[in-house]
This record gives sequence, C-alpha cells and structure tokens, in this order.
Amino acid sequence: MHKITMPEGVFEPVKGLYSQVITTTSPIRHEIAGSIAYDAEGNMPETLVDQCRAVMRNIDLSLKAVGMTPANVIRIRIYTLDMDAFLREALDIVFGYFGDTRPTSTLLEISRLANPKMLVEIDATAAPFND
Repeated sequence: MHKITMPEGVFEPVKGLYSQVITTTSPIRHEIAGSIAYDAEGNMPETLVDQCRAVMRNIDLSLKAVGMTPANVIRIRIYTLDMDAFLREALDIVFGYFGDTRPTSTLLEISRLANPKMLVEIDATAAPFND
C-alpha cells in the first residue's frame, strides 16, 4: 500500500473522505485524463448522479486497462458545474468508489466544461504499490 499521512494540525473538513498526503516510491504513475460521462457509443446521461456513475465507470475501465484498481489511485481532481448539487447528490458516488482507500483530492466548481451537457469531469493519478 501507499503511505498515507494525516498531519496533525491540518484541518480536515470532511473526516475520512480523503487523504491529506500519500507517499509512493513507485517511479511509474498512470495519469488518467479528465474522464467524462460518455459511454463507448457516445451516449451521455443527463443527471449529475448518472454522470458521476458513468465517469467512475470510465475511470474504472481506464484503471483496469493498466492493471490498476481503485486502491492504486493517489490523486483525483473533480470539476463540477454545481458544487452544492455535487456535495448533496454525488459525493458518495465518487468517493464511495474508493472504499477504504482514500486518494488525495481537489474539488472545484467551474463555469463550463467542453460540452454544455457535461456536469462533471474527473481526472486521476494511479501508481503501483510500493514494494
């Protein structure tokens, strides 16, 4: 496993949701591009909840393609058009995907994504476990 550090004195706004610091000595890193909610046929769900499920499915497919699992993810960045809706409706979908392993994370509300129908985009970094 990667080494997780939760430094004393650093405020944790949502306890147990993410890790503050993850250390890996692996020289290999897999950078997963901003994943969006399209399926293989180019269909995209309309709701934020369904888009988050689709995004996490696409991240899962990308991880599997390089022999990684959710436990290997050390960093995610979440871009959403509606912070309140994301926190209320989708937070558990995204972070629930990782089970007990919590990547470091950044959550941003932005004004627009590449397609006006897109409500969320998430990128990820994964690394093999330290040996």
